Amino acid sequence: MRIAIVQYGVFHERYAALMAGGRETYYAQRYSVEYVDQLARRHEFVGICGVLGDGAERIALSDSLHSACVPHRNGAFDSRSIIALLREWRPERLILQAPDRSILRWALKSGVDVLPLLADSFEHMSIRQRIRAFQLARLLAKPAIRAIGNHNIPSCLSLQRIGAPAGKIYPWDWPHALRPEDNPAKTLPRGPAKLVFVGSLASAKGVGECIKAAAILAERGVAFQMTLIGSGSFSAEAARLIRSLGLADKVALAGKLSHDEVVAQLREATLALAPSHHAYPEGLPMTIYEALATRTPLALSDHPMFRLYFENTPAARMAPQKNPEALAAAIAELLANPGVYQRASQATQALWNRVKCDLTWGMLIDAWLGDKGANGLNAIRDFALDRKLPVPR
Repeated sequence: MRIAIVQYGVFHERYAALMAGGRETYYAQRYSVEYVDQLARRHEFVGICGVLGDGAERIALSDSLHSACVPHRNGAFDSRSIIALLREWRPERLILQAPDRSILRWALKSGVDVLPLLADSFEHMSIRQRIRAFQLARLLAKPAIRAIGNHNIPSCLSLQRIGAPAGKIYPWDWPHALRPEDNPAKTLPRGPAKLVFVGSLASAKGVGECIKAAAILAERGVAFQMTLIGSGSFSAEAARLIRSLGLADKVALAGKLSHDEVVAQLREATLALAPSHHAYPEGLPMTIYEALATRTPLALSDHPMFRLYFENTPAARMAPQKNPEALAAAIAELLANPGVYQRASQATQALWNRVKCDLTWGMLIDAWLGDKGANGLNAIRDFALDRKLPVPR
């Protein structure tokens, strides 16, 4: 079988780094790279097109495993060039890891069996975004689309709300190698609290609110150290804001760290922060999984993708988006009382059990392909969204 995958990252860069013994840069990176490598060993051809590299590249990693990069064009997804590459590759199956309507239309028109395998939400959209979402949902509803994956139940519910059929939406997850039962519940530290943000340093991820909340906490005499882990378009503004608010001794920009280093930071953290704006198309950030698995309580925004699991839970405190004062209050509430904090950390286990999905990324692909003796999608029918509703609290 000839299989193509369209994804955001450049596969051959991470493949080379990991095969050379490098560290993972994000959760389940080695798992996904090794899965694709094994997929190529079982099939005639696997081609992976990445769309976030700096320049166009094509590399044959083996006779059956090929990787290419198609950079963004003027900051936009270059669907035309990706489709041209797919025509050359002649796939029978396409795993599409972006909600791109042009590529989806091409696959449907060309008779290519396509699995949209997403990690996207569809909430608080502009009129133009609503039109695009409606067009996407019409394509996803076509009988030729046998299954649609999205990362965890909240993002799947948002996909259903725009019109995709619940019966063929499958909430998926990465394998749960990091688990709360492997880490002890935490107690409130005697010294400064360690506040950790992990993610893209983007304005819509709430990085500015983190820094402004730090200024409020410092003014109120709360003892803390804040670490912002990641890189992105807001990095320079974050550094300027830290300087202007006199927080150089309180807030550190750590840059990008390996996944092992991120987990180590969260194990030492008092609180994890996830103050995303509603406009940011979250699925369910891996920072949240990693925080729960390391028994770290959370202070987060009221993002639509967070509400299902985190509203009124003892393991977290939720603040309105874009509100540093409310974020500071949420942080302060968890730090004010050792008993409250300890109960929050203890509650991460039960919340983890609710948040995790047991259908993994690879299991969904195997079922869709009919690989490894899988009985097609019938084998995972009980994981479909319509079997999960109503979601138990």
